[in-house]
Amino acid sequence: MKLNCQKMKNPVSIAGLILIINLAFLNQGNSQGPLLRFPDIHENLVVFVHGEDIWSVAANGGVATRLTIHDGQERYPRFSPDGKMIAFTGYYDGNPDVYVMNKFGGDITRVTYHPGFEEVIGWHPVKNKIIFSAYRSDYPGYSELFLISPDGTGLEKLILHEAARGSFSPDGTQIAYNKVSRENRTWKRYKGGTAQDIYIYNLLSDEERNISNFEGTDRMPMWIGDKIYFTSDRDRVLNIYSVDPVSGDIEQITTHKNYDIRRPEFSGNKIIYELGGDLMVLDLSTKTITKVEVEIYTDMPEARPYLKEVKDNITGFDCSPGGERAVIVARGEIFTVPFKEGSTRNLTNNSGARDKNAAWSPDGKNIAYISDESGEYNVYIIDQSGKEEAKKLTDFENGYLHSLRWSPDSKKLAFTDHTLTLYILDVESKNITIVDKAYYENIDVSIDVKPIYDFNWSPDSRFIAYSKMDEDLVNKVYIYSLPDKSIHAVSTIFNDFHPVFSTDGSYLFFVSNRRFNPTFCDFEWEMVYKKTSGIYCLTLQKDGESFIKLKSDEVEISEESETDAEESEELTINIDWEGLSERIEALPLKRGNYRYLEANDDAIYFLNKDEGDFNRFEYRLPSSMDLYRFSFEKQEEEKVLEEINSYKLSFDGEKIIYKKGKNIGIIKSSEIDSKGNDRYEKI
Repeated sequence: MKLNCQKMKNPVSIAGLILIINLAFLNQGNSQGPLLRFPDIHENLVVFVHGEDIWSVAANGGVATRLTIHDGQERYPRFSPDGKMIAFTGYYDGNPDVYVMNKFGGDITRVTYHPGFEEVIGWHPVKNKIIFSAYRSDYPGYSELFLISPDGTGLEKLILHEAARGSFSPDGTQIAYNKVSRENRTWKRYKGGTAQDIYIYNLLSDEERNISNFEGTDRMPMWIGDKIYFTSDRDRVLNIYSVDPVSGDIEQITTHKNYDIRRPEFSGNKIIYELGGDLMVLDLSTKTITKVEVEIYTDMPEARPYLKEVKDNITGFDCSPGGERAVIVARGEIFTVPFKEGSTRNLTNNSGARDKNAAWSPDGKNIAYISDESGEYNVYIIDQSGKEEAKKLTDFENGYLHSLRWSPDSKKLAFTDHTLTLYILDVESKNITIVDKAYYENIDVSIDVKPIYDFNWSPDSRFIAYSKMDEDLVNKVYIYSLPDKSIHAVSTIFNDFHPVFSTDGSYLFFVSNRRFNPTFCDFEWEMVYKKTSGIYCLTLQKDGESFIKLKSDEVEISEESETDAEESEELTINIDWEGLSERIEALPLKRGNYRYLEANDDAIYFLNKDEGDFNRFEYRLPSSMDLYRFSFEKQEEEKVLEEINSYKLSFDGEKIIYKKGKNIGIIKSSEIDSKGNDRYEKI
């Protein structure tokens, strides 16, 4: 698909950019094929979901027929045992409920009317009732299985206390099931407390037993004949296995290596499943696997060109070194927008790819970004004017890259990937250096804030400071030296993070959770630690001056300044590693929830907020915080801007670009108690 943005003269806001986006999709029968999900099969007919609508196609492939056209989502289509009806979960009336229709897409009827989420699981083999899961229990967080007739009568709750997926034996007297569901999770090779097992419950004898007993994932059971089939990552990729419920013998059926098998369903001796966006059919009698070749040519309203507001789709921003223009990442495209006058430019103009993490080079010439244009994420740079083609700098064959940052000399780029590895890329030679790798992390947080993501360059581009979690599960600050490729830990026993160098290279500032003032819970005799962080600095040279100057009244002696002095030499930082962690000072700030430090010649900037849950791995972090600065001259805190989501300091230190709700603004870094700038409102 192509995304075209015409240039606009004299925009009054980024809202103008939004209104001239023209989105046009390529032919749906593209070389990559459509994304096909949630399949089911009955004899020679397959149903699946594409574009949040339900489609059908012959099991041997062909042109698909669209069965539903509602604006709301339809998911989890499941054939009735006789193949005449299809039950599904529909988002039609403001809530996901169970619906049913005939196999041609007609006579759509609502079956359930409950305010909770209800997912269609399948059909009972004997009772001709729909099986669905829902959270209707008196115990919050526990999913249960229910049966209901297609006409909405005969609701039954199964006796199982906790159940998320299930498949009945052919005679309906037993059920194989998972107690919990992680099908929508993206965790790989998970072996934690919610790892799934396959259980059998005998409805006649009220007996339950675990028949899989694997520390990893065993899920999506399907009772076919005298065996139970399921997906498991026993070989590190989700494949189909079978288990004999009597003997307990387990057999691996498929051996896919590149993609996990997702959401399998069955009919007769055939299992259909997702594999990398395609549909595959496994014939159990022959153990052969066939791809269902699906073609989708039906015209769709969303395939036509239309104008799209992207203010809800902004995923990143930066600004030029002097703050003259902003670079905005929205809807997978990279734009630059003038602060006062000029045209808006779409630099990438490639809707077939996701472009992200745009960063403006300190010399102002280029913008670096990460894109999956080649099929996998790689690093690119493009001329800031948009007059030249983008250049691809890396050749990664897989993975997720993020947190792209220029060195101050504009010669190198640092970034992190999904393996928690920090890299340095030489822009001219394209050589990549591995800096360090984290082996410990907090789960359930965005990959963009997994280690190592909070790195910052020294002003002379010779060092990188960053934090990572060690084997003691404490986050510590490290400094990497580019000249000798050495790594130095500069933290001790506390959680330290978000390091940043002073502009003269004399100090390293960072946030540290080392303020302890526990309070007791109002209900239980337990201590709670809140607002544990402060901002600290390390003096990088042994003979360096203390950052916090001792106050003393002294006689000032005037000295004649030298004239015609030569320009100072290029900044070169030397760090005295011995005793560095002991040369630490606390900035005179009260306990707080400090985050994201930036520094210029006059102050250090940071986010803080009194309310909210704050912790090192950003779980339940408030969506907005207040921006402050600590003035080096006044040695005191000053509020800059309230209730913003994030900010960045321009390379020259004169401007601050920030995001506040759906708005982007730029202010002078010297402003105090600013009300923001209306130039970029209503994005």
